Amino acid sequence: MIFDRIEWDEANLDHATVRVTAAEIEQAIWNAERVVRNREQRDRVLFRSSTDGGRRLVVVAQVVRDGVRPITAWEEE
Repeated sequence: MIFDRIEWDEANLDHATVRVTAAEIEQAIWNAERVVRNREQRDRVLFRSSTDGGRRLVVVAQVVRDGVRPITAWEEE
């Protein structure tokens, strides 16, 4: 899956950045090693990746047009 942009607005920015920063979420999406589609919600994907600084993250995003809209993210244990 290839995405050309990351969509942010006030709602998803407030929700997705509770545990990690928007910059870290973007880095994890662009550096994605693995992207998995949600079986039940086909418009949702899960990224398992690392930030440029090496922090391991899981990011859940909604697929929109030519990009993704982050929903939530957390540090992988």
